[in-house]
Amino acid sequence: MNFFEESNHFNKPKKVVIVGAGTAGLISAAMIKDYWEKDVDVTVYFDGSKKSIGVGESTTPLIQYLVNSLEKHPYDFIKNSKSTFKLGIDFREWNVGKKYFHGFAIKKGLPINNGWSSSTFSILNDCFDGGILHGEPTNTLPNNDLSYEYAFHIDTKEFCDYLEGKLQGHVKFIDDIVEQVNSDGKNIQSVVFNKTGLVEADYFIDASGFNTVLFKHLNPKWNDIKQWLPLDRAIPQQVKYDFKEMPSYTVAEATKNGWVWQIPIVDRYGTGYLYSSQFTSDDEARSDYNNWLGERFGATLETDRIIKYNPGYYDDYWIGNCVAVGLSSGFVEPLESTGIHLLCRQLNDFTYFNTNFDNSNFSRKTANRKNKNIYETIINFICLHYCTNRTDSKFWDYMTNNKTEWVIDFENHCKKGFIDTTCFGSNEDFSFWPIDSYIQVAYGLGIISKDSINGYLKNKRNKNEILKCCYEQYIHNQQIRSQSQNLSHKDVVRSLIEIPSNPRLLY
Repeated sequence: MNFFEESNHFNKPKKVVIVGAGTAGLISAAMIKDYWEKDVDVTVYFDGSKKSIGVGESTTPLIQYLVNSLEKHPYDFIKNSKSTFKLGIDFREWNVGKKYFHGFAIKKGLPINNGWSSSTFSILNDCFDGGILHGEPTNTLPNNDLSYEYAFHIDTKEFCDYLEGKLQGHVKFIDDIVEQVNSDGKNIQSVVFNKTGLVEADYFIDASGFNTVLFKHLNPKWNDIKQWLPLDRAIPQQVKYDFKEMPSYTVAEATKNGWVWQIPIVDRYGTGYLYSSQFTSDDEARSDYNNWLGERFGATLETDRIIKYNPGYYDDYWIGNCVAVGLSSGFVEPLESTGIHLLCRQLNDFTYFNTNFDNSNFSRKTANRKNKNIYETIINFICLHYCTNRTDSKFWDYMTNNKTEWVIDFENHCKKGFIDTTCFGSNEDFSFWPIDSYIQVAYGLGIISKDSINGYLKNKRNKNEILKCCYEQYIHNQQIRSQSQNLSHKDVVRSLIEIPSNPRLLY
């Protein structure tokens, strides 16, 4: 389907009002317009006095589906949005003095692997490769045809400007702010804007972020997760940087009281310090972050900005005729870059289960159930990263002694056995991350080992079949690696962005 292709399914276009023109609002407009095309009349209301700040943001491979609806080729997206490629995350100091890599999967694996990973073979034989194509952090891209899983590093301001340009002529943009929301607690009847006045719609999309300007009027139930993930503050800062080689990965570096993200974006790094106000004051955090910037980049902290948030999520993200997306629905934390991924899943489910715009109870309950399962999956996977058993500060001592039930069970299981897809039963929401993602993190943290695999295989009647399958998958992965061209990430990005006269140079 081409982006914004014309169609006529309804007698009259349905009216959709979106409040907020940040990343969530613009992606919402793009995905809703792409799905329903001419059948929807979309208007985005935004506060023009609040400008987007170019914080570096990391994504997951799910963003490919959005990009494919916007551009003929991913290189066009890189060129037009000034983004860079991401092949995984380099975790540093989560176990003091050590690091590990969480990379993306190979798109085309062996036809049948029964849920077993090549990691079973590679760990036993001291040649662990993550079970994937991107087994370690590099400054390269495997090849030119992009026949592998990848994501993007984006500058939020550049990305929003890019999306707004794509939407011009297809979506209305109105600079106005909400004055009043008229609701009966089950639906939004109308919204009164400062300049526009009273506005009615078939659907209202709340993309206003933590303010939940619309959604809060529907009395949604909040699930607080501070007990397990108490980080609730972030200090972002850009750092100008002249890349000799451009990393094709994000860095997540643990510190004494939290962690720091580091995202390469064309001519700078987007960085940010995450911490918990329960254990660290804002002044202490500024001092810690300033020291980190000085050690890594010879830079100093230049911003007073602190992003404050409550870690948690709403039980339902779709109530009546109102859908809360992105930060309006909740927030866990930036680790593993789940924000845009979750946003796209929310919009995909909203459109998929609501094809005919009937807003049925069944559609809402199905989408809400999936969304809640996804949040729970994200929370458990993020908590797994903190399973370091560090106790060198009050923060890490708390994290070590406040694990979710799932993490405790997972850790105990891995002491005596390995993991395959059967460990997760038939729960489809574990597809948010493939089995190799769990293995990479668990192995990187020392939760699984050779003993884990031997314990797993000990009483398996099909032990030889498992080892044979895992060995074949390992050889398959190695063959794909050997065929990779290992292009310079910097050269690919610079060619696309700095040579507009020949935009297909690297196609």
